[in-house]
Amino acid sequence: MLIDISNLITPEVYEVIYRMGHMDELVIADANYSASALSERIVYSYASENHVLLTEILKYFPLDDFAANPVTVMKPDYGFADEPEIWSYYEHVFSKVRGTRKLELTQVPREAFYQRTKRAYATIQTTDPRVYADIIIRKGFVG
Repeated sequence: MLIDISNLITPEVYEVIYRMGHMDELVIADANYSASALSERIVYSYASENHVLLTEILKYFPLDDFAANPVTVMKPDYGFADEPEIWSYYEHVFSKVRGTRKLELTQVPREAFYQRTKRAYATIQTTDPRVYADIIIRKGFVG
């Protein structure tokens, strides 16, 4: 253990976010997500809530302020009528990120989200059981 380092971010997660370059994308996937089928590089976190892991990652991870849509979520389908509860948690997390414009969650259909996952730098698989807790964030640069 180290001082002031989250145990939600495993050494493998630190390595991934450190090695990512500007405009690379990172998927934070819930427990139900088929990361093994869709991602070439998968690392694991003990996080039981994706928004808590996201909060920890954003302490180190600059979002791409030049991208029109640096944050992407999967649009609900198959009769899911309500906005997923996790999205309000994500919006709260992004409202606390300093130096970042107001971010909106860009919604894309399931298949488009899967294609983005295939091209992403890496996927972090968590134990979060909530539906539609998957999110893609695009890395910016440290100026």
